[in-house]
Amino acid sequence: MPDNIVLIGFSGTGKSAVGRALAARLAWPFVDTDALLVGHFGKSIAEVFRRDGEATFRAAERETVARVCAGVGQVISVGGGAPVDPVSRRLMRDRNWIVRLEASPETILCRLRAAPGTEERPLLAGAEPLERIRSLLAAREDAYAIADIVVSTDEHTVDEVAARILESLPRTSAEDRTRGEA
Repeated sequence: MPDNIVLIGFSGTGKSAVGRALAARLAWPFVDTDALLVGHFGKSIAEVFRRDGEATFRAAERETVARVCAGVGQVISVGGGAPVDPVSRRLMRDRNWIVRLEASPETILCRLRAAPGTEERPLLAGAEPLERIRSLLAAREDAYAIADIVVSTDEHTVDEVAARILESLPRTSAEDRTRGEA
């Protein structure tokens, strides 16, 4: 079994909801790096971007990813842009199992518009948010390729996605032998 399960993917793909459900099924703690960063800065991520800049946010994000990925037995949800950073990618890959959650750009847009804090999402400001989502998805494709498994969240419930991840979870040979003897 890997040290941790790390959920990556674009904003609106369900990382937080699926992460909580998966953690509950595994009886592991759920860690959301975006929530940790909001607590660290004492303001929303959008406000950090506006007031402090993306570079400040990404540096804090890298430190947060390093800290949480050093733990064991957690389900970790990272921000949509975290895998773009090469250091964060390396930290996520080390002894962890990476699950990419994906959804169509249309589904992502619908979910983001329906989510709390919609007015703060720069992605949705201005014209052509769907095109911005498509462009960012394309730009992040290589970063998201670190995933050990890709699971679509389009037209699937949180529980269905969590079950699919659990079914695919690698197990050690000792665990397999123990399960076989039971």
